[in-house]
Amino acid sequence: MTTDVLQDIIARCHQRHEKPLKQRKTIVTPLPYKGFPYHFTVHCAYRYPVMLQDLEAADISFMPIGQAPGADRPPRSFGGERFLKRQQAMDWDITRWHKSWGMQIYTGIPSARDGASWHDIDFKYEAICAAPDAVFACVQGLVNAVANPLLTLSKSGGLRFSCRIPGYLHPHTEQTRVYAYKENPSEENPYHYDAYLEIVGEKGHNCWDGRYEILLGNLLDPPVIPKEVLFAPIDALRAKLHEPVSQSLQRTQSILDAPYSLGSGKLDLAKEAFFTYGFSYVRQENGFHYWHRQGDASGNTEVALWEDEDGVWVSASTSDTDIPMAATLITDVWKDTGILPPIPKTGLPIDDKVLAVREGNLSPLSLKRPRPVLHKSKPTEEVDETLEEISVQVQRAFDRNVRVLGCTPETDAEKNREVAPFLRKSICLRVPSTELTTATAQFLEDRNVGPVAEWRDRMYLWDQVKDIPVDVRMATPFQHGNVCEDPERCEALEEKGGNPSEIICPQCPVYTACRERGYLSQFSTFQTTYAQILGDFRLFLDPQHAKRVEQLLEARDGTHPLCIINVKRENAPFLRCKLPKTTLKEWVVNWQGSTLGNFAIALLNAIEIRDGSHGTAIKRLRTVVQTFEWLEKDLIQQMCHINIQGRVIAREVIDAETGAELARFTIEFEGGISAYIPVDAAAADRLAAQGLPFFPFDAFVPNEDMKILMSIAEAVRLGILDAEAVESIQEFPTVCADPSWTFWHQLKRFFTHYTRDADAPMRWEDEALQFRVPPVLHPSVKHLLVNGPILYGEHLHRAFLGAETESLRMQPMAWGPGNRVFQIRTNIYPRETILDFSSTWDVIGMSETGQHIFSRIQAEIERDPNIKHGILTDLYDLDQLKSIEKNENVCFLAEVRTLDGLETAFQEAQVIWIVGMPEIGAGTMLELTQTYFGNDEEPLSYEMEPESYRYKDARVQSVQEKVVTRIFTEIMELVQLHRSANKTVMLITGFRIPDITDRPETLLFDWRDFDVAGGLDKLSEAIAIRQRFEIERDNLTVESSRMEVERVLGCSPRQANRMLQRMRGGKARVTFREQILELLTNGEKKTPELTEAIRGHPKAINTELTRLVGLGKIVKIRRGVYRLPEAKG
Repeated sequence: MTTDVLQDIIARCHQRHEKPLKQRKTIVTPLPYKGFPYHFTVHCAYRYPVMLQDLEAADISFMPIGQAPGADRPPRSFGGERFLKRQQAMDWDITRWHKSWGMQIYTGIPSARDGASWHDIDFKYEAICAAPDAVFACVQGLVNAVANPLLTLSKSGGLRFSCRIPGYLHPHTEQTRVYAYKENPSEENPYHYDAYLEIVGEKGHNCWDGRYEILLGNLLDPPVIPKEVLFAPIDALRAKLHEPVSQSLQRTQSILDAPYSLGSGKLDLAKEAFFTYGFSYVRQENGFHYWHRQGDASGNTEVALWEDEDGVWVSASTSDTDIPMAATLITDVWKDTGILPPIPKTGLPIDDKVLAVREGNLSPLSLKRPRPVLHKSKPTEEVDETLEEISVQVQRAFDRNVRVLGCTPETDAEKNREVAPFLRKSICLRVPSTELTTATAQFLEDRNVGPVAEWRDRMYLWDQVKDIPVDVRMATPFQHGNVCEDPERCEALEEKGGNPSEIICPQCPVYTACRERGYLSQFSTFQTTYAQILGDFRLFLDPQHAKRVEQLLEARDGTHPLCIINVKRENAPFLRCKLPKTTLKEWVVNWQGSTLGNFAIALLNAIEIRDGSHGTAIKRLRTVVQTFEWLEKDLIQQMCHINIQGRVIAREVIDAETGAELARFTIEFEGGISAYIPVDAAAADRLAAQGLPFFPFDAFVPNEDMKILMSIAEAVRLGILDAEAVESIQEFPTVCADPSWTFWHQLKRFFTHYTRDADAPMRWEDEALQFRVPPVLHPSVKHLLVNGPILYGEHLHRAFLGAETESLRMQPMAWGPGNRVFQIRTNIYPRETILDFSSTWDVIGMSETGQHIFSRIQAEIERDPNIKHGILTDLYDLDQLKSIEKNENVCFLAEVRTLDGLETAFQEAQVIWIVGMPEIGAGTMLELTQTYFGNDEEPLSYEMEPESYRYKDARVQSVQEKVVTRIFTEIMELVQLHRSANKTVMLITGFRIPDITDRPETLLFDWRDFDVAGGLDKLSEAIAIRQRFEIERDNLTVESSRMEVERVLGCSPRQANRMLQRMRGGKARVTFREQILELLTNGEKKTPELTEAIRGHPKAINTELTRLVGLGKIVKIRRGVYRLPEAKG
């Protein structure tokens, strides 16, 4: 095989130079991988697709690249620390992978394995032309020197030999990287040379995409070759080709270096445009950046680039380019820069048709408009308004034994300022059963929960008092509002699995005072309060807090607890579990040879296998848990105890008073500590009374070293562990505090609930095994009210499987006078439509659609400086919008998820623009969908409809809707339309928002309405006129006259006649799309067959074929042959 490949290799190089291959786009498969809901398969070479997880398993550092020309390169910021750390799939934004057409592989240390660094030996096509026999001999020598050679034919006809070299890293300098070259000066460049052989090692990278062809070997398994063996044939070639020059090599490249950033996002976009249009960077001087066009023989023409408050400008020094000599906006020279142009002084251009509609001379239906994606709908479920109605619904739910009741009220904290700080916490109302429904309804109606007692954890106000001297604090404990005088030690002990109330509190000098008015007093005082405010709602859901909850919720005097939790995040009810690697390693050491130690080793082995899919990794972990299930009792016992080395010796103790034998044996521990083994419980009491150390122990063999299990409390009592300082406590082994809720119980609950491996929500992140399990409602929680805008219906049921659940929707609060919402109806505007991710890897520009939106916003802001505006949008938009923010009537410009500190600005703004549907991170989508639906029999699919931007899987789509709804709900809470007046909210997304979209105060519009109105003050009127004409259009009948059709539709007589003909039963025109899809139902068809069967111009038919391929509606098998996509499932 090797001989056959090498036989005609020189001829193949020449052939490839003449006929280069093309890149292929990365394949995206909607299956989970790490934090992505997709698998990405990159075409690393011709007919050589590789999955990202396989590259990671091969210890290869890589990054995505875009499409040639222009984007088939690393970012210009590429380098620095990234040359020192291995780059994997999650180190790059998921959008990069979606847009990728190949990858770059880091050479040197990042792709090293077992101390052998990756190197690429690049034989340039010029070397093959200059000395083909010598190159062939060198390549043959390298190939024959290893068992698994990796030889690649480059895109230009050169050759690349890839390998790993133990204990060697080739330096990254021009003189050493270009290992063989020949001086070839010219008039334009007296220092020019022809590079024949390059060695890419330290801080290097090389391209791998569909233009390259792997002739021999496996990219995932490059050969390992000693330095001496590698350089023997290379140096022989160098001796024949290399002609050293006296001076140092001058680095040459098609695009000269420019500063990574020219100072602003707009200038950086302009920089990329200059590179795209064939310019090279020259210098910076006095705020101007100078360029000249590559290939300019004279080099006399320079183009200046600069930015001021009016925009980004260019001017040429001569008239030899297509750039004017006079200062000109760059957006007037090139339309594809991605820069938002300034508003012309004459205003945005308006066509004559829009003016005719504005003046009432033409129907608004004459304007071409995108098809609406958002319509108003009638509510599908009843809502409750009055306190009495709510009370009735709650009573009916409780009568049906509903245990978990979800509701979606709007937040209005200011109605009851005394409880406002607690509304985002958990509440327990203790009321007689007869008053339970009334109390529930009252809470939902106005949060009037009566006198409350808030649970305060040990760290409450500690930061304010910790610097007070200890003796001063202890003299008058709890005088400053804090509830614990030694909280840091208590917190550290709890983290290790110990119980501070048992170990630390009884020894505290203020123990009695604490039980009266400190932390410990809360357990008794909470029993007498009407309402309890609990800081962490997981108290009701997490078995870790079971004992505390049992004390707090104990029913007394005929009262029953109504537990209320306020949920603001989608997966909040599910318990987050975390098993750190440090704990596993601790088990391996402390429990070596025991069940827990073996279990930890098995888990670590399963985790550290990095190949295979997510489902395969989960299956390995599930197998480990199943294998140890028969040892469950031992695992639980060992997880709850520490393991101490000791020896039992015969040493008795006699009671001096009674003469009774208290102990026959003594345990000697390491460090000189010992404890008596009492003969019975009475003896243990006598030993304790006399202050003698003791430890009950049954199964032992005298005079042999053994492992002795004990609790942290017992180890502290015996002096084996020192709990006097936080630092010493942090050195404790980690144990599980509750034997009914250990790491074993968490793993078992996880694998019991999530029976399918592929969609189980478990990850190895931050050196820990992290996963979520369904909540465990405490038995004392008879009625749980889940209060929040995002957890209701199916999601509420999924969160509390096994409990009866119902959802109660409430009437939205009335808005203040003059408040209104305008929502776009023609596009949901995800960030991919507003931004241009394909233009460059380095800085993200604004798409034509994005420029269309923000130009109108900017024009509206500048139209009336007395009206104050606020803008919320995607993070990537912000830099370009700085020029808009400079307007004095702009109160804020912020990212939709960064709302902290904007409360005052929201109240000042009269018009608030919310642009685009918030982007949900891939990791967030994956975690939420797997958490809620990972236990379904049907696998989750993350395939998306490209036109509607909706997930095909209804479950995944429901999660996206919940998250986006929650984000918009939080924004609208800040706007406070129910309290303020005369505010306008512009929702520039067609995403349906419950309780907003269908309100009568919300008007749906499109940009044609906006253009006709000429501003916000006339937008309502423009919408009303268009809606009136739409009603007239819907009322047209076969009896309508042609002139009436012309007036209503604003169309020509011919179009009106065609409309009437269709209404009267005439043959309707069938679109190209319908005809193509119909023809392809009978199998694949060639283009001539389609054009012959379809009436229309062949060019138009070809255009429609291309469009349908892009939408995925049809498949192009090969040139000129099409078929329908294969049915799935």
